[in-house]
Amino acid sequence: MKKRKLIDEQGKIFGVISAVDILAVLLLVAILLMAYMRFFSGGKSDVSQSGFVPVSYEIKVYKVREGTARAIRPGDGLVSEDGEDMGNVTAVSTAPAVELVECSDGTVRPMEVEGYVDVMIDVTAQGTVAGDRYYAGRTFELGAGAEVEFTSKYVSTTGVIWSVG
Repeated sequence: MKKRKLIDEQGKIFGVISAVDILAVLLLVAILLMAYMRFFSGGKSDVSQSGFVPVSYEIKVYKVREGTARAIRPGDGLVSEDGEDMGNVTAVSTAPAVELVECSDGTVRPMEVEGYVDVMIDVTAQGTVAGDRYYAGRTFELGAGAEVEFTSKYVSTTGVIWSVG
């Protein structure tokens, strides 16, 4: 019985099929699998007949001037830095801004910052819900802890998405 080489002089495995052909088939299968996963395996979407559901979330803005806080009003629309609709302000609340200050005795204490407040903005948007992801509109993803730059009618500032519900 004659022994065959694993790969012969022509680059064929056991003299039957080319190693390059096998790699090409594997690459094609991988591309098809990735395309299927990208376009067809998304989670179920909780979208109403019109395509949108109400989505509410909170944005916390730290240490802004009191005048800036007063300029954010219920009913104002919010727009992201990319021009995406983020929804409308439904409520605004403020609390004194607090900063940690090192005292002369070496201790660190929270102290109110005069003339500054922290602002909590409640926002409701028409958006989509896909699995555990929430979106204002179809593309602005709302993730708790994400820093967002936004503009309202009179204010342009940065805040943190505090909660999404």
